[in-house]
Amino acid sequence: MALYPAAGVFLLLWLWSVIRNADNGVPLVMAMLPFGMFAALALGGLSLLLANLLAMMTIGILLVRRLSWRGRREPFHIPPAGLYLLAFALYSLFAGFVMVRIFQGQFLVFPMNVTYKSTQVSVFFPSTMWPLHPTKSNISQSFYILLSCGFFLAAVLVLRRRGPRFAETGLVWAGGLNILLGLLDLLGLDSLLGVIRTADYSLANEHTVAGMARVIGGFSEASVFGAASAAFAGYFLMSFLIGRRGRDGFLALGNMAFAALALSSTAFLALAVAVVLVVLHARTYLHGAISRTAGHVFVIGLAVLVSLLCVAVMLTPVLDLAADLLDRLFLSKRGTLSGMERSAWAGAGFNAFFQTWGFGAGPGSLRGSGLASVMLGSVGLPGTICFLGFLYYAVGKPIGEAGLEMRRIYYASRVSALTLLTSMMVSATVPDPTLLLMSVTALAVSARDASWISHQVNPRRAVREMAVEQT
Repeated sequence: MALYPAAGVFLLLWLWSVIRNADNGVPLVMAMLPFGMFAALALGGLSLLLANLLAMMTIGILLVRRLSWRGRREPFHIPPAGLYLLAFALYSLFAGFVMVRIFQGQFLVFPMNVTYKSTQVSVFFPSTMWPLHPTKSNISQSFYILLSCGFFLAAVLVLRRRGPRFAETGLVWAGGLNILLGLLDLLGLDSLLGVIRTADYSLANEHTVAGMARVIGGFSEASVFGAASAAFAGYFLMSFLIGRRGRDGFLALGNMAFAALALSSTAFLALAVAVVLVVLHARTYLHGAISRTAGHVFVIGLAVLVSLLCVAVMLTPVLDLAADLLDRLFLSKRGTLSGMERSAWAGAGFNAFFQTWGFGAGPGSLRGSGLASVMLGSVGLPGTICFLGFLYYAVGKPIGEAGLEMRRIYYASRVSALTLLTSMMVSATVPDPTLLLMSVTALAVSARDASWISHQVNPRRAVREMAVEQT
């Protein structure tokens, strides 16, 4: 087992926060999400990320508090989204330990750990396949799914009592830290970032596209960093347009810039979807008449932007560069070695779905490409239906009658979740929902929660319950 001293600072910060109030662990976990390659410890060849470790500890301390005498007095009803997510997690656990043994050796899969010592299926890419059999990846991936489910339920429990804005603070810190880590990587400060890049992952910080270096921030590769940046950008852009806060506007612009600087097809697609979703939700922020000052600022800003774009087109080869990027990232993507390899991964995932009669080969049994092939191949039709039910009840249902602040958080969370799901549809290799998706969906569920809205209507009751909790 290897311990990383830098993680001790954040463990002390977590300890100081939860001693004051155990609820503080939830926003702190959200704030740690940009550290996507920061391992707190390595055990048995597996790296446990700092955010995952803090999520485990937060769930544990909240569970201990709930099992205490004081915790038993607090009613907690699992929302429909939580029930579907819990069913998804339980079936994933069943498939990861049972289904993989039932269908062991009956067909070939691409393993989670890429190896070149087995059956090579193509001369165009090096990935090899081996017969389906249980591995330690079944344990690790099942654990990550259970952890995501547990954190969602813990976050909903806390936010139902404390309100969505309590955890939104953690998301604000996450958006700011993501910009900071992206800036450090853009400046080439790899020696400084090496303190938090401790996970046993393949570090892709030297890749370039059309001669330009990709930015990966605190993650291991550009596609993951770009997808997370696009999700943050979608949240804060929607929040800015509804709440008109300068802080949200700054975080939206910063994360949009770094999503583009990742130079990843996944990031560009997710960013485009985020903008489209914001436009589709226009009626939620175009409330009331626009002031004359705001109209002037918009027109002048648009004129300046168009002027700068025209100057750039005339004086620089920006059009040629854009055309080259478009060709590399989208038009010729499928014909590249990476594109062919990912197509083979996706095909193997769908093949596992049919070979297991729709029940799935279990999380960690195979490497797929794209959320559809990963879900169907790993957890089959039962798990996929449960996951879709979770998404519908989390971000699919409308919020109904609610105050401006709750609508702001709900719609921002919905845009962020759908943006992240878009990136997962094209680049996911495992069925783990991820803590970032759990964070924004927990915000959406708590914002739409009728009990929380009733607390808003009756502020005296909310203050009285908060006083009881503090004592």
